[in-house]
Amino acid sequence: MYDKSLPRVLAISLSTWRRDSGIHTQTDLFKFWDPAKVSQIYLKSDLPDTYVCSRFFQISENAIIKSVINRRPVGREVKNKETANTEELKAMNSEKALYKRAHKKKNWFLTVVREAVWRAGKWKTKALSDFVTDVNPDVFFVPIYPTVYTGWIQLHIIKKFKRPYVCYLADDNYSYSACGWNPWAWLHRWMLRKVVRKLATNCNEMFTITQIEGDETDRDFGTKSIVLTKGIDYTNLQFENKPPHTPIKMVYTGNLLIGRAASLVEISKAMGNINKDKTKIVFDIYTPTELDKKTSAILNQNGCVLHQPVSKEQVKVLQQGADIVVFVESLEKKHRFDARLSFSTKLTDYFASGKCIFAIGDKEIAPIRYLNQYECAVTCSDYGDVESCLDRLVSHPALITEYGKRAFEIGRENHEESKVKETFISTLCRAACKKQ
Repeated sequence: MYDKSLPRVLAISLSTWRRDSGIHTQTDLFKFWDPAKVSQIYLKSDLPDTYVCSRFFQISENAIIKSVINRRPVGREVKNKETANTEELKAMNSEKALYKRAHKKKNWFLTVVREAVWRAGKWKTKALSDFVTDVNPDVFFVPIYPTVYTGWIQLHIIKKFKRPYVCYLADDNYSYSACGWNPWAWLHRWMLRKVVRKLATNCNEMFTITQIEGDETDRDFGTKSIVLTKGIDYTNLQFENKPPHTPIKMVYTGNLLIGRAASLVEISKAMGNINKDKTKIVFDIYTPTELDKKTSAILNQNGCVLHQPVSKEQVKVLQQGADIVVFVESLEKKHRFDARLSFSTKLTDYFASGKCIFAIGDKEIAPIRYLNQYECAVTCSDYGDVESCLDRLVSHPALITEYGKRAFEIGRENHEESKVKETFISTLCRAACKKQ
């Protein structure tokens, strides 16, 4: 089943790999590997639950905080599908609550303090070195995150063990575009840029998630980037040419952070006018994000219904039952460029669904540029155009089917799993043959 000639890979990641996680790009990439040849170092309290990896080393944030006080070394090897004890469950819940608060309202001062805590933590340990020595990787897989401490740990391991490594940039973790006027945000970005530059300029291979990001990365670091997105297996998928429902069904699944809720509010307002005399379109929203009362109220009227989040399997069912799937980024000034270089896994899932994509986002951000380039979605880059764009689809339902077919074809052409697999494997193998 697995190619035994593939190299041994050690991924140095922020989060562990879990089957129940909404973020599964990395696990999808490694599902073609022999799990015995894949190991992971990660930096959260969660415990792993995956079929793509055999060994794990954990350095949790809670342990780091304690180590600053008691000066005891932290970090331990954990088992796949290990059952958490009472103390571990408490640590995981505490950490999740902390991340939830941090995502809800970004505090850049506390973000800088957090980096300082990790810097002072006792994570340069014999246990960490012994783990890397024992798994004996041929190549490191090094995603670049918007956290400085992750880069410090990655650089420490790379320098100590002198193995080839492959980086992956999936967001704008280098420019100052999204810093606004907050001095702490600028300080944090200055710190982050230092570690990103060291990682990127010395890596053996570089993946980026969009061509725009690749162009900037190559310009800044002299790399020769390779675009890598999530892959979709189209082997058993076919486009279903079905007329839209009456009323038309729209669905959104996912978080509503960094201003995305504001874009859904504009959709709700537009639907209020479209549905004024008759319900022509309905919109179901499934999100784990806690919203304020005013926003929740708006997203529960005009044909919109706000729901609790559902499982990954249920998400697919909901998408298949819809006529239009919604992709949103914020058009608010402070959030406009947060997704400037990103490419959400949501989009590849949408392509595979064969449904019409309705997207809101600045015309200069990578996802909207991509959708416009391939003419595979209805896009809005001005809140004033939302109603007219939706009304066009309501008035001409045949367009919904046409856009759905176009999205399906672009997905199969550009994101077929076998092509992604070939790109990923060949790149890591090529890197593994090089010497540091």
